[in-house]
Amino acid sequence: MTAIAVSSRRCLDRRCYVSLETMPKSLSDRLLRRSRDQRKQREYQRLQARYQGLADARRFDIDWRAINFNRIAVVNLLLAHRPAMRYLEIGCDDNELFDAVIAKDKVGIDPQRGGTHRMTSDAFFALNEARYDLVFIDGLHTYPQTRRDVVNALGCVGRTGWIVLHDMWPLDWLEEHVPRISLGWTGDVWKVAFELAQSPELEFKLLKIDHGVGIVRVLKDGARLADRQAELADKRFDYFFANIADLPTLDWSAGRDWIEQHSVAMRFQP
Repeated sequence: MTAIAVSSRRCLDRRCYVSLETMPKSLSDRLLRRSRDQRKQREYQRLQARYQGLADARRFDIDWRAINFNRIAVVNLLLAHRPAMRYLEIGCDDNELFDAVIAKDKVGIDPQRGGTHRMTSDAFFALNEARYDLVFIDGLHTYPQTRRDVVNALGCVGRTGWIVLHDMWPLDWLEEHVPRISLGWTGDVWKVAFELAQSPELEFKLLKIDHGVGIVRVLKDGARLADRQAELADKRFDYFFANIADLPTLDWSAGRDWIEQHSVAMRFQP
């Protein structure tokens, strides 16, 4: 029997142990997730002390919860005009996005849970021969892995296709730090944004929603990603904060208009 310690008024603020098997699954999942996050937070606090010398006091003043649009809205907006698009998702976790995607043909890759295939993105792309119209990337939040996922995605997405990336806008140095030292973690995925913005065969926008949602419109078959690895490899949050103005950022309203403009146009292209 699996049990978890919880506190309640009935226990007079003392810790009580309850069986998860006797609870509704939705409640037991929430309790397990909260217990897991509490353990992780204690470990991250110890790690933060270790890396305190890298602390940066600057922070973006953004409340993502106050912006009532997220990555699900982006993906389904892209699919709305072309529901027959083939969809690939890298990094499914608890299927929050995957289960909400309206595509008829969808594939999800995650080595731990969610999606349809239990494997790493590298292993999947090494075997994949299929073509996709829309690829969503939310895998390991490190620059090398995300960059590799983008390059591999470009190999199976042609002209008129789209690539969407999550977690491209860290709010502070803790969220951005690699290795991970906080519950909320974007890692250094943002570095790929600077390469996408300078790729002439791609059109890139960074939406100021849901921890930063990057949208890539593929302009030609065989499109290539600009290579700034030597310059960006050792950059940290201070670089992102100082150079955010160099990225093509849009709020939701402008981003929605841009998506709809090109989605409708592509619907009628061969």
